[in-house]
Amino acid sequence: METETPIHVLFIDDEPGLLNAIRDYLSIVHSIGVDICNSAAEALTREDLFSFDCLIIDYEMPDIDGLTLLGEIRSMNADIPIIMFTGRGHEDVAMHAINAGADYYVKKGGNPEELFSELAHYIRNGVSRYRAEQSLVEKERRYRAVVEDLTEFVCRMDGEGRIVFVNSAFLKSLQTPSDLLSGVTFHSLYPDNQKEIEDAIAFCDPDYPSVEIQLPFYAGHGRIIWHQWIIRAIFNEKYEVQEIQAVGRDISKQREIDRQGIILKDLGLALATSSTLESALTFSLSAAIEISGMETGSIYLLDRDTDTLSLFLDQGPYRAALSRFIEGFMQETSEEPVFSTGNPYYLSMTDMRRYESRFTALAFIPIQRYEDVTGYFVLASENLIEVPYDVRRPLEGVASQIGNVVTRIEAEEALRDALIESEERYMQLSETSPDAIAILTGIKVAYLNPAAAMLFEVHSPDEFLEKPLREYFDPNLKEWFDTIIKTTERGKGPSSCEGFLKTRQNKTLYGELITVPISHAGEEAVLLIIRDKTSQRLQEQALIESEKRFREMADFLPEPLFEADVDGKLTFYNQGVIALLKRQTDSEHSLCMASDLVSAEEQSRFSTLLKKVSIDLVPMAGEFVAAGNSDNLRFIHLSLAPVIRDGNCSGTRGILIDITEIKRYQEKLHHMIEEKDVLFRELHHRVKNNMQIISSMLQLQEDYISDDAVLSALHDCEQRIDSMALVHETLYRTESLADIPFDRYVENLAQAVTEGFATVRDIRTEIDVGGTRLSLDTAVTIGLIVNELMVNSMKYAFVDRPSGIIRIRLSCEDERCILQYSDDGIGLPEGFDIEKISSLGMRLVRILAKQIRGVLTIENNPGAGMRCTVMFPKQEG
Repeated sequence: METETPIHVLFIDDEPGLLNAIRDYLSIVHSIGVDICNSAAEALTREDLFSFDCLIIDYEMPDIDGLTLLGEIRSMNADIPIIMFTGRGHEDVAMHAINAGADYYVKKGGNPEELFSELAHYIRNGVSRYRAEQSLVEKERRYRAVVEDLTEFVCRMDGEGRIVFVNSAFLKSLQTPSDLLSGVTFHSLYPDNQKEIEDAIAFCDPDYPSVEIQLPFYAGHGRIIWHQWIIRAIFNEKYEVQEIQAVGRDISKQREIDRQGIILKDLGLALATSSTLESALTFSLSAAIEISGMETGSIYLLDRDTDTLSLFLDQGPYRAALSRFIEGFMQETSEEPVFSTGNPYYLSMTDMRRYESRFTALAFIPIQRYEDVTGYFVLASENLIEVPYDVRRPLEGVASQIGNVVTRIEAEEALRDALIESEERYMQLSETSPDAIAILTGIKVAYLNPAAAMLFEVHSPDEFLEKPLREYFDPNLKEWFDTIIKTTERGKGPSSCEGFLKTRQNKTLYGELITVPISHAGEEAVLLIIRDKTSQRLQEQALIESEKRFREMADFLPEPLFEADVDGKLTFYNQGVIALLKRQTDSEHSLCMASDLVSAEEQSRFSTLLKKVSIDLVPMAGEFVAAGNSDNLRFIHLSLAPVIRDGNCSGTRGILIDITEIKRYQEKLHHMIEEKDVLFRELHHRVKNNMQIISSMLQLQEDYISDDAVLSALHDCEQRIDSMALVHETLYRTESLADIPFDRYVENLAQAVTEGFATVRDIRTEIDVGGTRLSLDTAVTIGLIVNELMVNSMKYAFVDRPSGIIRIRLSCEDERCILQYSDDGIGLPEGFDIEKISSLGMRLVRILAKQIRGVLTIENNPGAGMRCTVMFPKQEG
C-alpha cells in the first residue's frame, strides 16, 4: 500500500512568535513539516528554496515586502504553490496578491485554531495540485521518451485526420523531416488508398474503436514499403471522433518472404511432378523471374563433351538482347574466373556502365550437382539498379533445387533400366534359391525352381505336375490354399501359413508357405514360396517338452514359485504356493492375479513393486503379509525378477519364502535387546549414584579437616569423581549406550568445574567439539584431562584478574583426533616442564594422554595464557 509523501513548507515572516506557533501547530496537528525564515532577503539566498512543497509569505516585512518577494519568486519558478499571509484588509490586498501570482490568501487575526486550520487546508490543496501537475509533466516526459524509443510507428491525428505527432521510427521509414508533416493529413501519405483509409476510420465506433489496415508507401526509385497500421478512434461525449491514434510497423520484408514462399512452394510441387529436364527448367526459370522482379531470364547448360556453356532455355521480352550480351560477356571474361568458381555473380548499374547494354542489373547463379557446376541461371533487368539482397538467397535456392531434380530424373531413368535388369537377375536368384518357388496362374503351375523339385523328391517339373499342387498339403493347408487361389484374397497382399506337407515318396515335411500377388506374362499370378522348417519345428517341439519337464519339476519343489505376465496375471504357480496359502486348486478358489498372493491391505504396494521390476528390468525383493486366514498371519519374503524376451520384459518370476518364524524370533530378540538396554542404563545410573555418594562422603570428611593442602587434595578428588560420574550420567541419558555425545558431556563438565570454585571472577568457557561421539573409556579419559586442566586454570591462571576465558576444542579428521585446551590467564611458571612437574594434576594429564596413546604438547605464553594439545588416534574414540 502506497503512503502519501510528507509535506514540507517554508514560512517567511519577521514575527518569531507567530512563526513558532504556526510551526508547532502544523507539525503536531497536521503532520506538516515547517522551516522558518525571518526575512525575504534570507529566503532569496537559500539554495533549497524550491525544494519545499509550498511557500508561505508574510505581506508586510521590513526589508522587502511580500508582493516584491512574490514577484521575484514567480520570475524564477512559476509553478510552486505560494500562500500570502497578512494582517491588512482582505479585499484590497487579496487582489494584488492574486494578480502577482499567489495561489491563496490568508488574513491574520481571529480565532487561531480556525486561522491555522484554514492555512493547513490551503497548504494541502496547493501541494496536492502542484504534485499532480508535476506528476503529469513527468508522465508526459516519460511517455514521449518511450514513444520516441519504440521501433513501431506512432502517429497521432486530430478528428479530421491531420497529423499532430509522429515518432522518429515513422519519420525514418518515410525519410521526411517532421516539420513537413505538420498539418498534413494521414491519408495523403497513401494517395492511392485514401478511400480505404476513410472507410476504415468510419468503420470505428465506441464499441469497436480500432481497425487494422495494410497500406503501400511509394518510396524513391519505385520502391514500395508496406505499412501495417492499427488505427484507433477516440470519441468525445457526443460520440464524435475527437482524436485518432495509429500504431504501425514495416511489414515489407514479411510480405516479400510470404510472396517468395508461395512461389517456392508452387515450384516445389511442379518439380515433384516433372518427369523431363525441360519442364523442370521451365518451371524454375519462371519462378526465378517472378521472385527477382527481373524481366528476362535464360538458362545455360554445360556441354560435357566440349566443356562450353550453351543456351538451353530463355524467357522474357528481351531474350535476343540478353543472348547477345551473354555471348560478348563470356568472350570478354574468358580469362577471368567468373564461371569457374561456382559462386553467384551479380552486376549492378555501376558494373554495367562499362558494357554497351540496355540492362542495368544482371545475375549469374550456378546450377550445381554435388560439387560440379552444370549450368547457370542468367537474369537481367533494365529497371532495377541492382539485384535486391533479399531475393538473392531465394534465387540461389531455386538454382540449388535444379541439381536435385536433374539427379531425380536421371535416377528414374536409371531405375527403369534397373527394373529390366532385375527381372533377369530375379530368374537367376530363383534358380539358385534354397527355398522352393513356384508361380501359379489360377491353379496351374507356370514355373517351378529346382529347390521345389528337390523338396518334393521329384526328378523334373513334369513329374511334380502330375497331380494338383494342393494334393501335397495337409487338410489345413488345403483350406488356406483354396481361399488364396480361388477367391479375391489373392490380390490383397502377401499371406502366409504353416503346416505339414508330403512328398511324392510320402515323406512328411513341415513348412511355411508364403503367397505374393504378382504379374506374370501380363496376367495376374501368385508367387508361392515354400520354406522347409522341419528342423525348426523339431527344435520347437523339443523346447515345449523341455518347458513341460521344467514345469513338472517346479511344481514339486517345496519352495513356492510363480510366473506372471506384464499385466500381473498369473501364468504358473506350483503346489508350494497353494500349500503356503492354504488354498484349493479348484476353479472356485483358484488364483488369478499375482497380487492375490498377498493380503488385501498390501496388494497396492505389491502391484507397485511388480510394475517397477518390469520397467527397471532389475530383480527386487520385499516383505509382505501372505493372503489367507487373518487369524493366523503368515509373513513372506518375496523375490521378483523380470522375464526378458528379445530385450523386452514379457513378465516376472517370483519365489516366496515363509519368514513367519524368523519374524517372531526377531521380535523376541528385539524385546530381549530392549530389556538389556534398560539394565545397562540402570547399571550406569547406579554407577553414577555410587560415585556421587563417594563424592558426598569426601565433602563430609572435609568438615573434619583443617589442613588446606589436604582439603585441596580432597576437593580435587571430588572433581575427578564428579567428572567420571558425569560420563555415566550422560551415557544413560542418551539413546545409544555404545558412545557418548561429547558436546553435551563437556558442557556439563565445564559448568560443574566452574560452579565448584566459589569466585566473583567472570570466567567464561567457549566450547567447540561439533557432533563428536566418544566411547566410554575415551570419554572418561578426555573428561579427566579437561577436568585437571580447568581446575589448574581456575586455581592459578586468573589470579588478580576480574575475568577470563577458557577455550575447549575437539576435532577429528582422517585417522586422528585433536583436543585443544587454552586460557588467557597469566600462563605457566617460567621454565615449566610437563615431564618434571611434581603437581598431581599435571602428572595425571600426562599419564591420561599416554593411556589413549596420545601426544601431549603445552605452549606457554607468560602473561598471555597457555595452550595444551592432545593428539590421539581416531580409533580410540
